[in-house]
Amino acid sequence: MQTQTQTIKTELLINGRQVLVGHQFLEDIVRDIPDIKENKEVFNTLVLSDNPDVREYLTRVDNLSKKSVHVLLNDTNQEVVDGVLSNSDLAKLISEKALLKIIDSDNTKLLMTIASNVDDYVKCDLCKIIKILANHKSAAVRYNLLRCWSSDSVPIKILKQLTQDKDIDVAKEAAKTLERRI
Repeated sequence: MQTQTQTIKTELLINGRQVLVGHQFLEDIVRDIPDIKENKEVFNTLVLSDNPDVREYLTRVDNLSKKSVHVLLNDTNQEVVDGVLSNSDLAKLISEKALLKIIDSDNTKLLMTIASNVDDYVKCDLCKIIKILANHKSAAVRYNLLRCWSSDSVPIKILKQLTQDKDIDVAKEAAKTLERRI
């Protein structure tokens, strides 16, 4: 499902006088909107902006609604989707259905991000997600499962499987992680 974007009309009033502003002003000002719960409605409007830089910036905002996160996950801009997947606060709002849809798209960059941040998707069956990623054709995706903190979620059974991986880097990293965990 692709969400329709729209041109956001930005108005600025200074002491009752209206100042004409364009898309560049919106790009600049969005960074200064406080990331607080009271601004969720403003963020809900801005996620529909036809300006990809505005949408991409919003992936750094922690106070987005579930609806806004869903809109950004369905963005046509890969950087916007990647930004949502990378934000640990937003990742907590991602449903398993939405995450599996992204996994099914087979976009290696996005799969690498999911693998690196697998612990953050608390609404998902992590064992199921990890199993899919551990068996992905891309060594980069499998390797990212073993990086940093995400490797703590990888079950011993999958770590043992990955120690036999055809990619030497994956196999070595899995062996190191397994040794650390045992």
